[in-house]
Amino acid sequence: MGAVVAAENRMIAEDRIGRLESDVSEIKDDVKVLNARLNESILATAREFGSLRAEMERGFGNLRAEIESNRAELERSKVETEKGFGSLRAELERSRAETEKGFGSLRAEIEKGRAETEKGFGSLRAEIEKGKAETERGFGSLKTSIESAKLWMLVTGVGSVIMVTLVTILGRILKFF
Repeated sequence: MGAVVAAENRMIAEDRIGRLESDVSEIKDDVKVLNARLNESILATAREFGSLRAEMERGFGNLRAEIESNRAELERSKVETEKGFGSLRAELERSRAETEKGFGSLRAEIEKGRAETEKGFGSLRAEIEKGKAETERGFGSLKTSIESAKLWMLVTGVGSVIMVTLVTILGRILKFF
């Protein structure tokens, strides 16, 4: 029995070894398939990275070209802006000169007006002084006339009083006769 058991064990072991060899063979086939897929994947990835790299290089080239174009455009804009500022400065300088000329004319006109105004005030003062003198002379003759009228009233008033007094005295005297 020992030999049968040993033979059975050997058969079981050989059967196991056969299955293991079969499993190892399947695993080797799977590894080959996986290795092939991995190689395909690596190649596809390399191709993708190659096309991506080419696309990025094209993009960077386009970007460089656009940057150069923008730089040139900025340089043209800078030159045009500087020309514009130069024109603006010249225009402002002309405007300032014209404004100063205008203010000079205005100052002269104001000075002329001030001189004429002073001359007018001088004439007005003279007229006022003349009018004042005439008014004082008029008031002087008015005072004289008033004084004369007062004197006349005084004389006529006194004369009237004297006359009334005389008439009264005469009337009393005549009463006695």
